[in-house]
Amino acid sequence: MELNRVVKKELSREELLDLSLGTLEQIHNNYDPIYTIDRIEKMFAKALTGEWAIVWIKDIESDMLYSITVDKHKKTFIPLGKGIIGRSYRENETHYVKQAETNPDYDATVDNVLGVEQKDIIFHPIHDSQETRTIAILQVSNHKRDIQQFTTSDVDKLKIVSKYITPFLEMIHNGTYTEEHNKSGNTTVNADSAYNEAIEKLKGEKEKAEAMMASSTRFLAEVAHEIRTPMNAVMGFLELLQMDEQDEEKQLYLDTAIKSGNMMVALVNDLLDFAKIEQGMMELETLVFNPIEEFTGMGPLFSSRMKKAEINYHTFIDPNMPAKIASDPHRIKQILSNLLGNAVKFTPKNGRILLEVIYDKGADAIRFSVTDTGKGIAKDKLKDIFSPYRQEESSTSRKYGGTGLGLSISQNLAGLYGSKLEVESEEGHGSRFFFSMPLKEKIIDGPMEYTQEMYDHLNIVLIFENSCQSTSDILEEYFAAFGIPAAKIRKEQSWESVSLNDATHVFCGRDTINKEAIQRLLDRDISVTIMKADIFTNYKEGLKGKVTELSCAFGPDKLYKVMFERDLLKEMDRERPVNSKALIVDDNSINIQFLKAVLGRLKIESDGALDGKEALEAYRRSMESGTPYRLIFMDESMPVMTGLEATQQILEIEKAKGYKHVPIIGLSGDATNDHREKCIEAGMDDSVTKPVHIKVISDLLEKFSE
Repeated sequence: MELNRVVKKELSREELLDLSLGTLEQIHNNYDPIYTIDRIEKMFAKALTGEWAIVWIKDIESDMLYSITVDKHKKTFIPLGKGIIGRSYRENETHYVKQAETNPDYDATVDNVLGVEQKDIIFHPIHDSQETRTIAILQVSNHKRDIQQFTTSDVDKLKIVSKYITPFLEMIHNGTYTEEHNKSGNTTVNADSAYNEAIEKLKGEKEKAEAMMASSTRFLAEVAHEIRTPMNAVMGFLELLQMDEQDEEKQLYLDTAIKSGNMMVALVNDLLDFAKIEQGMMELETLVFNPIEEFTGMGPLFSSRMKKAEINYHTFIDPNMPAKIASDPHRIKQILSNLLGNAVKFTPKNGRILLEVIYDKGADAIRFSVTDTGKGIAKDKLKDIFSPYRQEESSTSRKYGGTGLGLSISQNLAGLYGSKLEVESEEGHGSRFFFSMPLKEKIIDGPMEYTQEMYDHLNIVLIFENSCQSTSDILEEYFAAFGIPAAKIRKEQSWESVSLNDATHVFCGRDTINKEAIQRLLDRDISVTIMKADIFTNYKEGLKGKVTELSCAFGPDKLYKVMFERDLLKEMDRERPVNSKALIVDDNSINIQFLKAVLGRLKIESDGALDGKEALEAYRRSMESGTPYRLIFMDESMPVMTGLEATQQILEIEKAKGYKHVPIIGLSGDATNDHREKCIEAGMDDSVTKPVHIKVISDLLEKFSE
């Protein structure tokens, strides 16, 4: 039996109630005990994402339990005094056991009458309506090859759903589950009254669950909005400072602060994702982005952690990837962040971690991998490595922290891309985690073309010692990806052997720095690049000329700048036209100041308004004066008049006066799809989430330009 499940589907309370409701409707007015028990068993298996479920009924006349579904032609009896199931009955407690066969109480003759390859089992006593005696034991188990495991939350689920079907199990236990008994009215429990009472309770519980979910989602959205508003200003002004900063060291500090801020925003977004994960409704966004630009940023993000752990960190981001694709970069980076974070935990001092992002043209996919030289994973642990709440060793959580959910969530996210997160590992020899993103119908613009004329003049020299050989290897991999012939590259053991007549670019490691020799090359206008693992150390201090420092976690854009003195990302992107004037509507004056500054950099004039009413007046003035706005940025949550109300009134004026439509872009701290749809329904042309990055604004100007 091949199992396709890779991540446990956690049912929300609302879904559990729906499942109970559906089961009750199936068994109502049936009076066939075998059919009823079969439906109930299927309900419990689905509630816990189990493979098998059996309801064991307590025999009234003996110390035995029996099933009427194991063999539908006769009752299957088991004694009460044996196995884990017997212990659950005697102690009147729920028992959930992991790796059941290793439990000292396990007895296959009673705990595994089906003779199946079960791994974890839950035994749950079910009591009568008076809570005075145990009338049945519910058994739910999963398959050995299934990666899920049961938790205490599964016991809570059993309690939620079991109370609605207990009356029917009690009638079957008492032998009164017949149409005649039901009509006579002489039974303690009546099927019709039990059904009606359960349905009424279920509907009430469902309404409460829906209200709680709506309230929780609203609360998270409001909190996220309040956090995003100040973050919009923090992130925005950092980006503006970075644009003006010439000092490379300060540029590095600003870049690190911006990337850290982006991580904070991602955490806020995860708060909103929580509700979706609980309901199994996680979805991917579709954004147009440059994969080189997006994934290159993963390198510097982890550099400081690598330095602290004294780990050699390298990245290779394929410069031959498509210029633009349509997908969800955030979830990919979420997976990579998790894989890199795990690699840092388990890689020792002086170990190596490599992040690779490679375009596989033949398979029409981008391949991602994180390789480390860490402790590796034992062969018998590999099958469980993606299980929720599982670590390779029981001491892992105590030593390294974490919940054990990361790889499971990452596996789930990879599945959304039509992929699968896989692992290759050998104990003591490191691990490699990898997955791919199929690009079928997702490529917007093709790869950059690197022509021979670009590298005809190049003569590259590499000077690296053994300790930095991996950096040299990465450089050669990049040169090959750019199309630079191997004949243009040579390796030297010393600075004295470098020819001053034909060398154009010299690369060295931090261990081979010779400032006197480097300065001689710089004086001859030869470019020198120092590769460094420590991004915060200035190795080029005192040197004058075309000298550059590159972190070992560099991307193709940095190397392209060194080799060709051109901007790779700009060359991959076409020129964007500019617009003349915009209106910024936001009740936070700091956000207005930020957007004004950004638009000014893009040569766009702008006006500001603090609420929808002011925006409406500014819009009227601009149209009446014959100088309409080219774009309106509209905050959605404002006093006096909301952005949605202002948008609707602007559209009404356009229709009544015959004005040309002015695109309206919603500004919000709420990133949910429902909220975006509400904005579009109100008449907005697009909606962006705070904090708004400079690139997003630039893209919007291009999108809605005339």
